[in-house]
Amino acid sequence: MKVHPHSRNTFRFRNITLLLILLFIAGSWNHNGSEVLAENTFQIFLGPKNVGYLKIVHSRDKENFRIQVHSEIEARFIFKYTAVVRETYEYRNDTLIHSDVFRKVNDQVQFQQTLVKHPEGYRYSDLETFRILPISGVRLNMSRLFLQEPSSEENVFSDRFTQWIPVKRLGAHQYKIELPNGGHNTFTYENGKCTSVVSRGTFYTVRLVPE
Repeated sequence: MKVHPHSRNTFRFRNITLLLILLFIAGSWNHNGSEVLAENTFQIFLGPKNVGYLKIVHSRDKENFRIQVHSEIEARFIFKYTAVVRETYEYRNDTLIHSDVFRKVNDQVQFQQTLVKHPEGYRYSDLETFRILPISGVRLNMSRLFLQEPSSEENVFSDRFTQWIPVKRLGAHQYKIELPNGGHNTFTYENGKCTSVVSRGTFYTVRLVPE
């Protein structure tokens, strides 16, 4: 697979979008007549500054339910960066059957990925390649953590790293996801609802707070 070089600043900013907003989709941003079950918006803070938002919509039709995520970020390190992230996840019988993820930084597409349920796992494709991921049916992925509190015994599927990651309980209604690249995300819940997400990496700490 061909790897394109990026500057250090671009890499840091991509980390923020990749770790935090966790894989989002290139698809139409509408509900297609489905019943909307929940709609939440999180404000994103880099230090004390509000740098963007994440909107997540949970909807259902007769057979499937769908999670759609739309996020926009504008931040400045040495240069100004803007990022747009969209994701769509479709489930049937509580199992992921299709997902689309799209990410654009400074008007350049940085990431575009699709997963489709396959008899041997999932068919993965991006801008340059495709392969079969031999994994069991995905019931909990990172986007669902914004909608539901997990149990401490569960694993969560990371679309970014295409692997299962343990969910570690830190205390009452607080959970930590340690990412393979050394970063980690902490989710906190109250009455079953996500009340904050903190993402820490080598060069930053980002907080997501619901409106």
